[in-house]
Amino acid sequence: MTNLKKTCAALLLGFLAALLPAAEAEKAGYSGGQENAAVPVWRQALAGEIIGVPAIQAGTVTAVLDGGNIRAYTLEGRPLWDYYAGGKLTPFVSRAREGTSYVCRLNGELIAVNRAGRELWRVKNSLVSSPVVIGWDGRLFAAAGQTISCYTASGYILWRRDLEAKPVLGPFLNRNGGITAALENGKLLDISSQGKVEERSLGEAPAALVPVSGGIAVIHGNGRSRLFRDGSAQGRDLTKLRETAVAGVSLENRAAALLASGSVTVFSVPDGRVLWTEPTHIRAGEVQGPQDVKLIWDERGLYVLSAKGVSCLDERGRKIWTLTITGAAALPALSEDGRVFSGGRDWILYAYKTEDRVLAVKQSLYGPAPEGDYGLGNPPPSPWAGYYYKFDEIQMGAELAKITEQIKNGVGEHETDYTAYLMEIGSSATGPQISPAHPPVHVRQRGEALALLGLIGSREIIPFLAGVYVRDRDPSVRSAAAEAIGRIGVDPEGVALRAFSRAITTNYRDEQVLVSTAVAIGSLCRFSGPPLSEAGLKLLGILERDFMPARARAQARRETASLR
Repeated sequence: MTNLKKTCAALLLGFLAALLPAAEAEKAGYSGGQENAAVPVWRQALAGEIIGVPAIQAGTVTAVLDGGNIRAYTLEGRPLWDYYAGGKLTPFVSRAREGTSYVCRLNGELIAVNRAGRELWRVKNSLVSSPVVIGWDGRLFAAAGQTISCYTASGYILWRRDLEAKPVLGPFLNRNGGITAALENGKLLDISSQGKVEERSLGEAPAALVPVSGGIAVIHGNGRSRLFRDGSAQGRDLTKLRETAVAGVSLENRAAALLASGSVTVFSVPDGRVLWTEPTHIRAGEVQGPQDVKLIWDERGLYVLSAKGVSCLDERGRKIWTLTITGAAALPALSEDGRVFSGGRDWILYAYKTEDRVLAVKQSLYGPAPEGDYGLGNPPPSPWAGYYYKFDEIQMGAELAKITEQIKNGVGEHETDYTAYLMEIGSSATGPQISPAHPPVHVRQRGEALALLGLIGSREIIPFLAGVYVRDRDPSVRSAAAEAIGRIGVDPEGVALRAFSRAITTNYRDEQVLVSTAVAIGSLCRFSGPPLSEAGLKLLGILERDFMPARARAQARRETASLR
């Protein structure tokens, strides 16, 4: 009975704290959770214990709870949504630039939840062992035991690779838009965005992997560090750290290693020279490995985050500030505007304002723009490009059937070639190659090629599909282009919506095209949410008007209802 009273009292205090602003809660005498060490700017009751690092993207913060829920808040603390997955989740949540959250149930289902808290899709994967890595075009790299799978942003499989051993570090996104991971058998793997695997032997599993200019620095637990240049199988010794290393990070030509004692050592990558070593808030023995700490290094400084707090050091190793946290249930997260978010064991999410400096990042309509692209929007000519009979109906039919079969198990390293070939077919009525000797491909096969692009399509090809939608004169091909856009689902730049707007507002009245357009608009809005959905709802409103074809009006109403 005593334990029950204590539990009820703790829940009541947590509820009151969530209702009161930070200053008022202090006046009321509340001193639970993490507030013995720091005063939050806001707090929210979670109705469960956080089990992973909060994820910040698109102006919101999300937290995974032990009961199988994901809760989202604005950075100012306003509750946005609460999603239940139907079962317990792993502690990992990844956020795409448009705000989509990717989580995995304990039964292995990989789930996508949009920025409004609505489920987009779920696929049967395997139980993920680390956060899903999001590629430049929104593709997903999911590590599960000794397997890594790659999906499109809409959940279609691109490839799957079996590994010799489980990853002990990573995978993480590398400079080429693929992933890098260190295996427990001492192998270092680089896997391209299309599944091509390159491996190097490290001799033993490392303590930290640090991407640096032109390669990767490998830090071993014994303090030895080596530099592996891109494409090189042999590493060059950098420096010997004085203690065991547990994590690392880099900025430009410098690397930082967190030592077991809690100090940070920064050294130059070109010559291996140690620049400085300084203590942090972490004490000796508190951190056992990279799962217990996160290092962030950007123009603002070097941040060391653990469940006990956060330290910020400048480029010379001088401590700028330290935030002490008590009662945290997981590692905290740091936003670009200097806020720290931490979930307590008292079922409360706390937000601390640590500084006013804002990280300068390249923004697009939503989150930070990707660091690069895969060249899929303008690929090189396909292997069929120079073949005289590449548009022969029988020959082309056989190739399309082959690609269709390949897609079922993932196109893998054929992705660029297949994308280029399908684009050549799909645009054959609008491209410069049209002549009496080379008439356009048959309408049916143009539409089939566009449909296949929707299944393997990167968001990089959205401008291409939008161009076919605008320029092709055949309604069934325009309809296929719209359907492919909807199947890809991701258009953070709003390219497709602009193309749809031109058609809808210029007296275009083909019923088949407008029905497919309504479906595509609904799909894009569900995936990306506001502000894209606000523009999409306006277009759906036009499609619902009396002068539009009856089937288009009905479909637009269904799509609008699904977005409310």
